[in-house]
Amino acid sequence: MQNQQDELMRNYFVEASYEMKSVPFGLTNLTKIVKINGHEYVLRVYNRHTKHVEGTELESKVTSFLAKKELTFQVPEFVRTLTGNDYVQLSDGSLGAIVTFLEGTNHELASVQDAAEFGRVAGEMSQALQQFEISQLAYHGISFSEIYKLHPLADHRAVSAFMDNPPFLIPKESVDFYRYSIECIYQNASQLNELPVQLVHHDLLIFNLLSQNNRISGVLDFDFLSVDTSFMEFAICLNHILQMSNGSVEMTEAFVKSYSAYRTHSLHEIEQLRNLTQLYHLAVLHIYIGQHYAGADIQPNFNYILNQFMRRDSWLKEHSETIERILAAYFFSI
Repeated sequence: MQNQQDELMRNYFVEASYEMKSVPFGLTNLTKIVKINGHEYVLRVYNRHTKHVEGTELESKVTSFLAKKELTFQVPEFVRTLTGNDYVQLSDGSLGAIVTFLEGTNHELASVQDAAEFGRVAGEMSQALQQFEISQLAYHGISFSEIYKLHPLADHRAVSAFMDNPPFLIPKESVDFYRYSIECIYQNASQLNELPVQLVHHDLLIFNLLSQNNRISGVLDFDFLSVDTSFMEFAICLNHILQMSNGSVEMTEAFVKSYSAYRTHSLHEIEQLRNLTQLYHLAVLHIYIGQHYAGADIQPNFNYILNQFMRRDSWLKEHSETIERILAAYFFSI
């Protein structure tokens, strides 16, 4: 690990003396804060299973595009190497990069004001990514609808083997619910495929949002960036609000109101909210299954997401009329 870090630093700086410290984020990749010549940067050595040249170049192009926009928040920008590249292929085959360091602390979701601030940034990000011309991209990333391609070790056969014979205890009702959800996605695939698409961040969670003076000032972690259903970003963020607020309708409405100042969606998109929420959770579960086959201990996270998935689906069914009323009020006029 230290050899990887030293090799990466030599590609960026002639002066090799630096300080390094751990960070509370960056669970997928090796991530460190580096201080050199009085400046701080973020060093990243990417997970070989989830990051390749095409994905790294996509992230670099899009974050560079966002950095040039007049947004109310910042995004990490790739620092150029001594030879003018955005990333490095290390001697062991891993990819690594150094990006700009952003100040701030993790944004909280504890109040109506926090939810509104989250909605503002989610809407602004979605609007900005919508403006990126995806026809210019040679590589579109992996959509969350491609649930068997999100991790190279979690294809259909591997996932089926995992669910047929789990390596740890998963209650039967949870396994049954997972299989029911897979069937729902197959049944609704044609409707989902008709929805508008654009670039989607996929990971706008409070752990990836930096705040200063109670205002979100930075958005991190574009690892799951890809072209996907436009409304997927909203579905993921709404799920996060419901998760962090224990289903607060007041915080949900504050989030939607702020989001709608930047983005609105059609009735056809809104009708797919529950299906997209199912698809999102299935995607995350499959990524964890891939991590399991890569040697990671996924048991607590996997069961947490599966339990959250069941609760969220039940909540959306129970509160469907309330959610429809809120979305109708801010997204379109009846």
